[in-house]
Amino acid sequence: MKFGFIGFGEVSYTLSKILLSYGFEVLTSTEGRSKKTKELVKSLDLIVLDSFEEVAQESDILISANSPQSALAVALKYGSLTQGIFLDFNNISPNTAKQIENYIGDDHFIDSSIMGRVSSEELHIYFSGRRAEEFVSNMRNFIRNNDAPSNVKVNIKVVSDEIGDVSKLKILRSSYTKGVSALLVETFETAEKLGLSGDLWEILSLTENMDFETSAKSRIDSSKKKSKRKYEELIEVLEFLDDVDKNRKSKIMAIATKEKFEKLKNRK
Repeated sequence: MKFGFIGFGEVSYTLSKILLSYGFEVLTSTEGRSKKTKELVKSLDLIVLDSFEEVAQESDILISANSPQSALAVALKYGSLTQGIFLDFNNISPNTAKQIENYIGDDHFIDSSIMGRVSSEELHIYFSGRRAEEFVSNMRNFIRNNDAPSNVKVNIKVVSDEIGDVSKLKILRSSYTKGVSALLVETFETAEKLGLSGDLWEILSLTENMDFETSAKSRIDSSKKKSKRKYEELIEVLEFLDDVDKNRKSKIMAIATKEKFEKLKNRK
């Protein structure tokens, strides 16, 4: 079974290592990619093709892991070329997932997401769509027959046979986690101005948990480094909340969170 990746960042790199450890073939291309991406690809035993069109045509499972803003364009350009299954691991809205389904068809598209940190030692991957159960069953059978377990534990769950259900869960999770991150960033920006950040870390560690400072600092650092991507994801969040409820009161926090990440993005 051949897995192809359109785009090759942290998600693609992590999944490729796991897939290779189980004996799957992994394809990608470095067409138009940066030097950093080329080095990342070179570090793994991948099959590197001349173009992403070739990757799409040669793959049994084609994976898009780029950005929410480019997800639809990638699906339209490359997803339509695959004769196998197309998975989108971007943080897209249910509307975008439905658009991809309408273009590619539910025979070829499965709604998918990694819930949680990609760099974790335990990955939680969710799927929904008409062929999700079949796809997951085939994956489990292949892995079961290959005695080469990965160092990363992978938990797979099929949510439903409806395209969009995984995207809904992904968007709701994104709304919550980014809201918490924005509040953390803002709170400690103020604490630093007052010269009280050390004391505040101590107090919050007492009321939250002893590991709070380490995890919160990691979240703040990630929010600043990846502010552009998180801002783009929040646009998808607001699009989804608009569809659920036109009432502005249902998305006050999400709007404020988007504005905060927009400011962080513009500071770079």
